[in-house]
Amino acid sequence: EPKNEILVSNYGYTQGTTYSIHYMSVNGADYQITIDSILHCVDLSLSTYLEESLISKMNRNESMKTDSLFIRVFETAMNIAGQTKGAFDPTIAPVVNFWGFGFEEIPNKDEYKLKDLMQSVGYEKLSIQDNILIKKNANTQIDFNAIAQGFTVDLVGEYLEKLGIKNYMIEIGGELKCNGLNADRELWHIGIDKPSKNIQKDRFQAIIKVNNKSVASSGNYRKYKVNNETGLKYAHTINPKTGSPVETNLLSVTIVSESCMRADAIATACMVMGLEESKIYLENHPELDGLFIYSSPKGEWLQ
Repeated sequence: EPKNEILVSNYGYTQGTTYSIHYMSVNGADYQITIDSILHCVDLSLSTYLEESLISKMNRNESMKTDSLFIRVFETAMNIAGQTKGAFDPTIAPVVNFWGFGFEEIPNKDEYKLKDLMQSVGYEKLSIQDNILIKKNANTQIDFNAIAQGFTVDLVGEYLEKLGIKNYMIEIGGELKCNGLNADRELWHIGIDKPSKNIQKDRFQAIIKVNNKSVASSGNYRKYKVNNETGLKYAHTINPKTGSPVETNLLSVTIVSESCMRADAIATACMVMGLEESKIYLENHPELDGLFIYSSPKGEWLQ
């Protein structure tokens, strides 16, 4: 007796962004209520935008107690920070705020203020002992925004797998995981956006078929500020080593990996490392695939 599988689509908001989740479900059973409760648990643990979240309390030094979600993300974040020699660094939050891309902008920017903030940056200043977060510097703040969405995608995927759902696509804030086949019994097709500020009709630079993998992108083409004095654009990717926005010809990085959490963090690291270093990193990690879109000196897009 073949199972009657029907495509179910759930849409909503989480972590300050949108989600769309599609899955082939027996008799069209809808799991959105449980999915929303999973998303809410992640927010309560990892969202810097919620004052009452675990991570916000840690950033204010009110409580250092972790939970299982926090520990999973922390361990992966530290692992990738080590692998990328700090190109990915979850303690960059105060500097991201300094440049006006975080949860609070710091007024009166000057290099002394930046130097002062950089004292608290550095992933090696953090550790967890007996489920308690230990900070070497009380001012160190954590921000998992470059990894939490990917982690949430993985978590929802784990939940669907537990239900026995094998055909699904999960997308949260542009980070994705695809498994099995879509309603047309084909592999899921994913469009990679062109690196332009406005979304165009022929918006895709590339379309890839994804077979049981996650896809995460990082780019600077929609999130940047303009320096009023020089007219130069500066990107929302901050180099954790210098504390300044990255100047790079890399427009966007897309990473394909088993884990969306890893893909998410590595895409961010690549934006910091730049094209040449990122190529070397990917050569050393054959389990990853990458698509880089970068501009030539003439301003053309290359991939």
